[in-house]
Amino acid sequence: MIEIMKYRLEFAASTPLIHSGDCSLIGISADLTVYAEEMYGEEGWLAQHIISPDRKIVASADENEGMNRHFETFALPDDLVRTQRCKHTAALNFGGARHRGLREPERIAELVRPLTFQTKMTMIERLKLKMSPPMLLGVAESYVLAETLISPDIFMVCRRLRLAYALSQPQFDSDHQPYDYDTLVLHIAHDYNPRTDDEISPDRALAGLPGVQLRRPMDCIVRDQHLFIADGSLDEQVNAIHVWRIENIENRT
Repeated sequence: MIEIMKYRLEFAASTPLIHSGDCSLIGISADLTVYAEEMYGEEGWLAQHIISPDRKIVASADENEGMNRHFETFALPDDLVRTQRCKHTAALNFGGARHRGLREPERIAELVRPLTFQTKMTMIERLKLKMSPPMLLGVAESYVLAETLISPDIFMVCRRLRLAYALSQPQFDSDHQPYDYDTLVLHIAHDYNPRTDDEISPDRALAGLPGVQLRRPMDCIVRDQHLFIADGSLDEQVNAIHVWRIENIENRT
């Protein structure tokens, strides 16, 4: 007999950070204060922020692209809940294909995870890709960046996918090596039950979370029935921390 706890997410708030780039959660304190970190710029400059329970940045420490010679990271409270090692959802990880190369010699069609025509259409529309569905070859790589237990046996994961796509004409890289397929990165967040899910459907993986459109979900933590996700950005938009309330709604067997 398997008992499954169903849950509902209610979007609570977003806090814009300062930079574009990678971001992560250092930890969540007992009063739901958030300690977050950003890595930005080509040199990998560091910024840290403290976000109050009412979702406002109340303190920041920033290398300021090397201009802040007195930069010091924050002293952290002992009661932080931190990001977990991704050991429960490792079954979602796979790879094998190169980031770019030649389709036929490398037998890329056998290495990638296939996608349905409708899923390809959804991805092309979501990513604003200028290609036809047959050119999207499949998923070449999957890697779980972060996991957190959101309900008994169910984890929320932040996951990086690498999608392989065909080129209409062969190209040459900086080493003058030819390639006729390339890859692009897609970040997603979704729930996953290691006991019952082998691999989730692409539609479910791409569904997103209520209340906000995630760009590059990179880290997640649950504390006291709240889900926190660190959402990165690579464009003119800044990184953000999003929060949802978790409601358990039903038990069934």
